[in-house]
Amino acid sequence: MVGVAGKSQGCNTCRKRRIKCDQGRPSCGQCTKSKRQCTGYQRNRHFKNLSALDRDALIARKQPLNPMTEPSFIEYDHSELHLKQGARNVNTKSSILEQSEKVSTSLSQLFEHFLSDYIPQGGKAKQDPPVSWLQTVQITGNSGNNTSLPLAITALSLVRLGRKHQNVELQNEGMAVYGQALEGIQAILSSDLIFEEQTLASCMTLLVFEVLETPGSDVRGWISHIQGISRLFQLRGPRLHISELSHRLFLGFRRTGIIYALATRRSSYLGDKEWLTIPWQRVPKSDFHHLLDIMARMPDLIERTERAISMDAILPSPTEMESLRERYWAMERQLRTWYINLVDSSTTPLCFETSSRTIASATLSDLQPLTDSSLSFPSFEIARMHLFYWAALLLIYTNVISIPSSSTSLHQFPQVHLQSEIHTTATLIARSIPYLLSPETQTMGPQNVCFSLRIAMHSFSELGEDKEERWCRDVFEELDKRGFPFGKILANVKWEDIPPFLCIMKDSMTNA
Repeated sequence: MVGVAGKSQGCNTCRKRRIKCDQGRPSCGQCTKSKRQCTGYQRNRHFKNLSALDRDALIARKQPLNPMTEPSFIEYDHSELHLKQGARNVNTKSSILEQSEKVSTSLSQLFEHFLSDYIPQGGKAKQDPPVSWLQTVQITGNSGNNTSLPLAITALSLVRLGRKHQNVELQNEGMAVYGQALEGIQAILSSDLIFEEQTLASCMTLLVFEVLETPGSDVRGWISHIQGISRLFQLRGPRLHISELSHRLFLGFRRTGIIYALATRRSSYLGDKEWLTIPWQRVPKSDFHHLLDIMARMPDLIERTERAISMDAILPSPTEMESLRERYWAMERQLRTWYINLVDSSTTPLCFETSSRTIASATLSDLQPLTDSSLSFPSFEIARMHLFYWAALLLIYTNVISIPSSSTSLHQFPQVHLQSEIHTTATLIARSIPYLLSPETQTMGPQNVCFSLRIAMHSFSELGEDKEERWCRDVFEELDKRGFPFGKILANVKWEDIPPFLCIMKDSMTNA
């Protein structure tokens, strides 16, 4: 069931004061007159009975109670930037079919507008391989009993369009539709539709919504979504993700699932052999997913390392420490080999220096680059692979340096050399940021910065390089101003506190 927070349509401040509200926006007249802060019109929604995903599913997020329109009948007018509400009373079969086609067309146009701002330049042509699973979503007017995907797409598209044009009405509309989409998904979780591809696509669309529309410092919506989606993929099993849309959805989630496992430093089923092989029985694996194969096995090793060197652990044996170091260096060799093969397979440079480029600020003065020269790439996809590659190396180096070493270790690496590798690799990530925040990378560039830059920031901090660490914080501040608050949220959490911070909801569900 959905817990309804109350029937009053007034702002939260007036409701608390128990006075009549004129529902003015963005601030009501009562609050303006009394010089109080108007805390808005959003209400808490609480979802229960999520047993279909072992309660590892959805959402703790504030939403508007009452949708302003029926989103299934939204028409989008590109030229005038407004919404019109279509007719609701359709009686004949022909008019139903006509309305269905009309809805499909208008929603497709709305979604295309979202994609035009989301997908990096150079990844939009039909002959180009998709850089996001969202490019493969097919929207049809007739979705049967499962309307969650059109609702999710509508919510995401409206909110981003409203944010782009600073249109509060569009943003409110998108938030209201988001609430409808959540209700639809909750109903699906206890029905036969739970394992449908459309259900997966709906949940993943709402996950993108949570990344782009994180309210303040509250990441519980994102956490609950990613845990629920991960559980849904796991319940479906690897054999349901071999072909067609299911395979593309799995590829789209895999990157996020591995990032989450690395951030929480907990092993994941994504590193199991069956999940590394079965989904690719009919489709060749891309260079990026060969890289993710290596990274998918890292969370288990990091979890073992932290458990072995924790304060509560029994004094680990030198043999155990040696085994951990050997596994890290084996992964490092695999990463180096992967990169050599990537370079050898290309006829053009994959990464090249450019003159120093500033990062255009959304509000104040532009952010200066960290070094005298920046790095540029032939495409966003190449840049993203480099970012993940360097982040993986940093995780290896920072974990190796944390393992106690004996004088008889077979894999000793002078600490000064290891620190030099950490500095160099973290700096490569920092030098890539101007490209990833440039206009040509659109929304996906900033969206993919957080994970690697947070690791680089931690590395600079461990080396005592205050200037570099402050620069990383400045980048996260800039991302927050642009509407990407997630990086700043994690930057304000201590490195050792990130796993419990991102696991708190999962643990609370487990203990409930």
